Amino acid sequence: MKWQQAWEIGMEVVEAMSPACDRIMIAGSVRRAKLEPKDVEIVYIPRMRSERLDLFSYGDVPATETLIRDLVNRSFWNFDEQVKRNGPLYKRMVQHPLASGDPVVIELFRANHDNWGYILALRTGPGDFNKMWAAHSWDGGCLPADVTLRDGYLWRGGKPLATPSEGEFFAAIGLPCWQPEERSAIRLAKFLVEAAR
Repeated sequence: MKWQQAWEIGMEVVEAMSPACDRIMIAGSVRRAKLEPKDVEIVYIPRMRSERLDLFSYGDVPATETLIRDLVNRSFWNFDEQVKRNGPLYKRMVQHPLASGDPVVIELFRANHDNWGYILALRTGPGDFNKMWAAHSWDGGCLPADVTLRDGYLWRGGKPLATPSEGEFFAAIGLPCWQPEERSAIRLAKFLVEAAR
């Protein structure tokens, strides 16, 4: 699919989900302006609302869960039956087939206010760039020795680090926050060589 079509589909998803989200954004190859994206990735923070959990108790649940079920019921999209993913943090959907007959894959990644920057950076990619910043120097990467990645967060000193923006995420691992279309393993490798001089 062409970038313009992927962008339009992504914006349809953003518009449909926005009422149930505190924050939502297109990520992945569409955000990087790749000419022919293979899928549409969306990162979102759901609004929480109180619902009855059982006869005696209420609890906070993501408003997006009800909205997504409603959109599936209205055939706005469907859960992917080939690659089944429908967990609380990652959902894989398919939407209106293209002229070629290929369905559009839409991947939804849930974040929260404290890990938005990390999840958005991770889901924006590209993969080879991610592999470098996610690995320590002894594994060919650039992750600081005192930082680990676990459970959707950066950790330092046994505590998760809040990364509410991409800028804060990249600053925490000692990298500049390049524009999505400027991110590549080659650029990162050059940066690391220059920084080591």
